[in-house]
Amino acid sequence: MSNAPTSSTEPIPMTEEQKFFFDLHGWILLPSVLSASEIEKMKADVYGGAKQGYEGSIQELLDHPAISGILTEILSESPSVGADHYTFRCESSFTMARDTGWAKSDQGTGLPHVVRPPQQANAMRYQVAGGKIFSGLTRVAWELEEVKEGHVGTTFLTGSHKANFNYGGPDPYMPNIGGSPWEDNMRAAMEGYSCPAGSAVIFTESLIHAANDWTNPDNPRCAVFNCYNSIWAQWHRLNLSHEIIEAMPPKRQSLFRGVWALGQGGNVAYSEDNRCL
Repeated sequence: MSNAPTSSTEPIPMTEEQKFFFDLHGWILLPSVLSASEIEKMKADVYGGAKQGYEGSIQELLDHPAISGILTEILSESPSVGADHYTFRCESSFTMARDTGWAKSDQGTGLPHVVRPPQQANAMRYQVAGGKIFSGLTRVAWELEEVKEGHVGTTFLTGSHKANFNYGGPDPYMPNIGGSPWEDNMRAAMEGYSCPAGSAVIFTESLIHAANDWTNPDNPRCAVFNCYNSIWAQWHRLNLSHEIIEAMPPKRQSLFRGVWALGQGGNVAYSEDNRCL
């Protein structure tokens, strides 16, 4: 019998209010999702050296019911929904443990960026059609320590996921704002969030976002970042062994199945011959 964490319970549907603000802002905050006991065991795993969200108790965050209903709503279509599999995929994960005083780099994730420039058409692009959200590449950030006002680690240029014009850089295809004459103004317009430990932030990667200095004097930052996509598109190489996935509950395994849609019976189940690489 596998010792893997048990599969999550029934997904919580996305509310109409959440749809409105997710479409308007490009991100939503779910405060106080986890219990105190869940937070403590997950923090112990991250501080103990877990580097990805597939390890230890933090694996339970992959398909937590507070997010799985929302991800179903913004990453899938009704014909693909089923009770024994997820209608979206998880394609990357990493953990974060940062002490007070950690300083961002002006490059990498410290430079405001997107998966692809918002004004460009591509498979990862946020879109709404027929009254339905298709969020493209979507990130869930689980905050396992308190995030205080003014000391936020991740910020967003709210609404930029629906930008139709280039943000001023020298290369219209560059996925960050580097070189833009408006960079200072865009940074000034970015906003963060505050939340209790055990909260989740869901955002589209079409939204301009960035890492920031961690200046909270009372606690380090401890977070898990999981990235999701539709079953028909892929951005990251997964780099996760079949043995790790095989030890998961069957429904959770479906998060890592291959990237395709057309075929007999549909793409619903994970197997060694049907896995994301």
